[in-house]
Amino acid sequence: MDPFNQARAQNNDLTDADRLALSMGMARAARDCAALSADSQHLVDQAEQRLALGRLCLFGQQFEPARAALVGYLASPAPPERETALILLERAFLGLDEVGSAYAQVLSLVQDYPYDGQIHQAADLTISANEGGAPDPGNEMNKEAMDLCETQRNATLPLLMQGKGLGDVPASALYADALRCVAVARSVGDHGADETLSKLATIAEEPVWEHTAELALMQQALGRAQMLGKPTPVAALHGHQVNGVGGVTARVLPLGNGTVILAAFTLWSPSAAERIRALVALAPARSVYAVTSWAANTGGQDASSPSVAAALVAWKKTLPAQVPVLIVPNAELQAFHVDQFPAGVAVREGRVDSNSVLGDGGAVRMMVVGMWGR
Repeated sequence: MDPFNQARAQNNDLTDADRLALSMGMARAARDCAALSADSQHLVDQAEQRLALGRLCLFGQQFEPARAALVGYLASPAPPERETALILLERAFLGLDEVGSAYAQVLSLVQDYPYDGQIHQAADLTISANEGGAPDPGNEMNKEAMDLCETQRNATLPLLMQGKGLGDVPASALYADALRCVAVARSVGDHGADETLSKLATIAEEPVWEHTAELALMQQALGRAQMLGKPTPVAALHGHQVNGVGGVTARVLPLGNGTVILAAFTLWSPSAAERIRALVALAPARSVYAVTSWAANTGGQDASSPSVAAALVAWKKTLPAQVPVLIVPNAELQAFHVDQFPAGVAVREGRVDSNSVLGDGGAVRMMVVGMWGR
């Protein structure tokens, strides 16, 4: 079920009919949010209606009215759903690109409520919004990301030592989040990152994880983190490049010179094209290569598939024209511990500079800033 679960967890996993229905619902929510917010005085004494208005405006992506409604709800005497309102308010602030205010809401959650899966995921959103700031330890965004990373680490490492997840957040996700924070720390020269990485390596060896489905995911995530700064496991990729008319041409991509980003994708990773376009927008021209394998798309043998080839030709049209699409041997792809898609491997002069799952925009920014300091 893992490929299916990965696909369903990503953006853009909707049919055309789904998108039309969702856009209609959001448009209605935006319209009703505007109408109700313009005449919200009667809600002063109806706290639960203010909370409902905040939810409605968030769904319609009307972030300022959502913020106003949620602040009004939190100002009411002893609001019964204060934790929920703080989580929603964080999302409103993120929608307004007020990351510092979102950070303050997460701090309130951590101080006032037991650390749970909802709070962990709220912290994830704010860390992601902070990722990719200038690689300067004095940068306020980096300080906020590091602060929330420390909060996550203190809460989740003891659970991982016991072989536990956190509510709806599986242990492998907690583990990956901790490794993401190692990357954040490394990006600002925090030497504590090595100590945390060592602890996480020890956790993966605990007997409690033997014979569990989580162990393989943890080991792959650890493998990605441990290869940073080391020579690439293969000197070059030996594959075929998809052309625009349905054929493929043999292509060898050396990894020993210059800088390249390998954007690993599959046809069932719906957010892959979006992430690759984001990389192209931030990275130097012609440094991004979209890479996949036959086996990664079919789950079967690593052999040519006419149906996959046709689908790749169509998919290539969704990318910027300068991005080559390469089909490489699955063994070469797996050498980089790529088990989730989309993923990015940044290589500089034959060494792995970054290797991560491109789960959100923050991961994309981290990869580019780490290589080119943007």
